Parts: sequence; structure tokens; C-alpha cells
Amino acid sequence: MLMKPFAALLLALVLLSPAQAQDNSGAAALPVAEQGDEAQAETPPPGFFAKRPAFSQGDQPPQKVARCEEIRAQAEGVDLPRFRVDLAVAGTLTLVRTDGALWYFVLCSDLRVMCIAYQENAMKVGDRVTVKGGYRRPDDNHVVLDPCLANADPD
Repeated sequence: MLMKPFAALLLALVLLSPAQAQDNSGAAALPVAEQGDEAQAETPPPGFFAKRPAFSQGDQPPQKVARCEEIRAQAEGVDLPRFRVDLAVAGTLTLVRTDGALWYFVLCSDLRVMCIAYQENAMKVGDRVTVKGGYRRPDDNHVVLDPCLANADPD
């Protein structure tokens, strides 16, 4: 059941940056949760979000939506928390793809952000959007937000 979205994610990472998204085996390196992680989930340590205003606890609003050029510095040290963390980013779409079930929206050029969503919302490459979702960092140059909400910015 999870293979179709996982395969699409790998395909999208390969489309984004083949040299950076793959390890020596040719497969994208994604973090694997240890058994029982959900049961051992923790809350963020005090001050965790102080220098990371675009991050928030899962399903909570951020202090501020980040611009693309701000997220690399804010994401430092948020590699694999043991609690749900969301990231909110505003930028211009550079890629829009679907596998028939999910939509993949990509934005930002330095630290590439992929938003995996259930709806297209009539968005296309070049649109200014705001995305927010569950943060994962498969490698140094890519962020995956899953699940994610993507909305076109008002003109």
C-alpha cells in the first residue's frame, strides 16, 4: 500500500537532483523510524522553536512562514526529531507532478522542499504558494513535507 507513494517520492527526488538524492546503491536514502518510536514520542525541548519561527509542533501554526532563503539556517539541527515537527514555507513552484493519487509540489532552489498533498488546488509551475506539513529531511539538500497543505498565495 505504501509502495506507490514511496516510489513516487523516490522518483521526484531523483528528478530534483540525481547526484544528491542517491547513495552509492542508486536508492534514495530516507530515514527509517525505529520500532516503537511513536510510543516513545517526546515533546520539543524548551527553546527548540526560538530560532526556528517557521517550525511548529505538528498541526500548530508557525510563528512566521519562512522564505526559501531562510529555511536552511532554521532547519539546522532538526534532522530527525522524536516528535512531529511542521515547517511552513512560501515560495514559487518549480515542479508539479502527480502519480494519480498524490500531488508533489516542489519549491526553493537551495534547500529543495517537496510538499506531498492530496489535492492539486489548480496550482502550476511559477505560482507563488505557501506550504506547511510534517517535516522530514532525507538528505542535506532536500526537505519532504508529508502530509502537507499547499495553498496559492493571494495576488
